[in-house]
Amino acid sequence: MKNHILIVNLNRSSIPDLKFSRFRAQTSFKQLTPCQPFTLEPNEIVPDLMVVSIDPTKDDHLALIAAIRKSLPETEIITAINQDHARLGVQTLKNGASDFMILPADAACFDFYITRALEREYQKKHLCFNKSCYKSRYASSEKNYKQLFDEVPCFVYVQDRDYHIVDSNKKFKEYFGNHIGEYCFGICKNRDDPCRICPVDKTFKEGKNHSSETQIISSFGLKHTVLHWTAPIRDDQGRTTKVLVMLTDITEVRHLEDHLTSLGFMIGSISHGVKGLLTGLDSGIYAMGSGIKTKNFERIQEGYEISSQMTKRIKKLVLDILYYTKTRKFNGEKVSAQSFVKETLTIVKDSTTLNGITLKSFIEIDRKEDLLEVDRTSLQSALVNILENGVEACIADTSRKAHTLVFNASADNETITFLVQDTGQGMSKTTLKNIFTIFFSSKGANGTGLGLYIANKVIEQHRGTIKVRSKPGRGTRFVITIPRRIPDVTKQSMGLTPD
Repeated sequence: MKNHILIVNLNRSSIPDLKFSRFRAQTSFKQLTPCQPFTLEPNEIVPDLMVVSIDPTKDDHLALIAAIRKSLPETEIITAINQDHARLGVQTLKNGASDFMILPADAACFDFYITRALEREYQKKHLCFNKSCYKSRYASSEKNYKQLFDEVPCFVYVQDRDYHIVDSNKKFKEYFGNHIGEYCFGICKNRDDPCRICPVDKTFKEGKNHSSETQIISSFGLKHTVLHWTAPIRDDQGRTTKVLVMLTDITEVRHLEDHLTSLGFMIGSISHGVKGLLTGLDSGIYAMGSGIKTKNFERIQEGYEISSQMTKRIKKLVLDILYYTKTRKFNGEKVSAQSFVKETLTIVKDSTTLNGITLKSFIEIDRKEDLLEVDRTSLQSALVNILENGVEACIADTSRKAHTLVFNASADNETITFLVQDTGQGMSKTTLKNIFTIFFSSKGANGTGLGLYIANKVIEQHRGTIKVRSKPGRGTRFVITIPRRIPDVTKQSMGLTPD
């Protein structure tokens, strides 16, 4: 794009070879009569650059420059001054001129001044050096920084040496609130004093980045596992004055790792359990086969009982796995407490009879008010798990010739209590501490560690409690207490309709 250059009041003899200027084609001329104000005609092009010849004998020469500057504030103005009045050039600069050149001159000198003026014009259009421009550019940079700071998908805050939070991003404020000026350990850790090992302290002392894994607590009371990363913020002398802290939430990653670990334990535990059951089933089938060959009915009966027992245990194992792997909705219904207890006893009766264990039961429930509000299937499964655990404990104890399994039930207006007590081998303190831990089993290849874990979860789902007492060689006692009626608040949390 060509620039328009306007020359005002120039005596052509002052630049005799002007026709050889490389800007000649872009140049036009204008003559003003004495005292004539400077104006542009309606169709006249606004010049990008003006060369104004100054006649020092005229009183209005400085006023002319000021008037041009006022009417054309963006135009570059070069004043042309006779060499005898060079000091006048400084005065024109004060009145709005951008530069001045000394006359007479030649085309090369003219081109030099025009080129320099066009460079200044380019800088004014594309670069900005005034104070307001710097403020605008700083404000724009600050806005971009703040937007980047807020949009980072991590918890980010800035901390000073006194553990005060001095700035934080949007995600941090959403989870913890706006706590500028408060202690970081109080907001993130719910502590009253600084952490014993603090990466921020290390960054202040060493001026280096530090990272670690830790837990924080949001304003909602939720724990988050985070990667804690720190970076120094330095002043113009290189001193660390603040520290930038970035917390990356890896809670879900850790949960996934836990699930994968649990899955590994489950596969290993179930594999051992299934292997043991299949070995027992194979033994029963072999016994039946050998009995058929020899026409030994007792041998066939023995094999059948072993196979039947192994089949029931495999079925129970599969049901436990399905219960564990499937999110099951609470299916509450009103049932008769006495009928419920008798049905549960029926399920384990064959197992106790087959193994020579005496089954005792006592029901202390008013027949007129014996209704329970429970998930019949899941609660019965939980109690059967505990009862069968007692049967297995009695079988494993060979120090006694006879064993007893007790299943009692009693109720008051608010709760029902189930008592399961066996005279089996009992449990050590370590076993007792871990019996409700998933995949923990004291039975080796014969257990999966799912039964009591699921039983405990079912009791919790019914808003009940389960207590256990046991000693090696002296049997085990389970006391399970659950509400007879599900509270309305609990029903709402379960997605059920309150009464």
